[in-house]
Amino acid sequence: MSGNSPPLIQTLTPERWAGWSMDFIGAGYIALFVKNGRCVRVWKPGRHVSFALPWLEKCELLLVDSKLRHLPITSQGDFLSRDQYLVNVSLNVMYQVVDAKRVALEISDPIAALTSAVKDSLGVAISHLRMEQLTNQGRVDVRQYILDHVDVYYTVGFSIEDVRVSDISFPNTRGIIRQVEGMSARQEAEHEAVLKMQIANAGRPEISPPPIQQVNILPGGEANSKHSIVNQEIPRATIPDESAATPSLPIRDQPVLAPTVLFSNPTPASKGRLVNRSSGAIIVLSANPFTIGREPTNTLVLEDAMCSRNHAQILQIPEPQDKVRYQIIDVGSSNGTFVDQQRLTSHQPFWLSAGNVIQIGNQEWTFQLP
Repeated sequence: MSGNSPPLIQTLTPERWAGWSMDFIGAGYIALFVKNGRCVRVWKPGRHVSFALPWLEKCELLLVDSKLRHLPITSQGDFLSRDQYLVNVSLNVMYQVVDAKRVALEISDPIAALTSAVKDSLGVAISHLRMEQLTNQGRVDVRQYILDHVDVYYTVGFSIEDVRVSDISFPNTRGIIRQVEGMSARQEAEHEAVLKMQIANAGRPEISPPPIQQVNILPGGEANSKHSIVNQEIPRATIPDESAATPSLPIRDQPVLAPTVLFSNPTPASKGRLVNRSSGAIIVLSANPFTIGREPTNTLVLEDAMCSRNHAQILQIPEPQDKVRYQIIDVGSSNGTFVDQQRLTSHQPFWLSAGNVIQIGNQEWTFQLP
């Protein structure tokens, strides 16, 4: 918005002793007559106004510009593409006031509210597009998405007439929208170092050697004094005499047992599994629930900065005839869980089918059934 454009809202307060009159409301303006903090009249352009002010009441006349206006918006890495690239967008929005009362009296900063609504739409539009799509036809797709969702801006009292996307650019490196989650940057770095050390130690368990038991074999109780001193400190295990006769018992006929019945529940080999699309690593879904995240307490620990500490979990739901179905649930992750390029709603289960591609952070896994 250029510095020469008139303000969106003008407030006129007449002198009380002189009274006040006005010939008409100019073209492109809507007038709100406010008396004692309440809007009592709304006048359209061309309306003639002439009145005198009472002595004991406070009156104001608010002029709201209803002409088409331009709002420039420039972002600096506020948005993230579908393939995790930071995106910078510059655009101009042509807008108009449609609810003067809401803009002038109910919203403290209407331009900031409109800017926030436009950026929310930009974030949703860009999150569904990859870098290649943004490079080739990003301007057209972003503009069309904003114009297709103009009903969002009516809630803040504006209508969007047109959008001109001037530039879409990318930083040189892949981007990460980092959320500290209640900790300072230094505490976050220290926490990450501790987690990596715990994960490294978990892969190399320290097994202490079994205790050594000392056995003293003494011939027929002829122990000298030296042996007696040792036996007072170290426990002694006695070996029974093999020559001692064991009383014989009568042999009974053993009953014939029924054949063993095999357990019908699915074995670990028949459970679903995740196959990493990059490395080909196979992870069997042996636990229920099967948790995924950066915390070492999870079933599958991912060392991925885009992955939350507790990101998602996969549940096994038993069904009749010894069948098992699988559900995946995003447990409130920061960057979301995607199945076949669709972001899941947090804490809402999603039924998995064979061949589904699950994206968590920068990693993609293919869900397979036995």
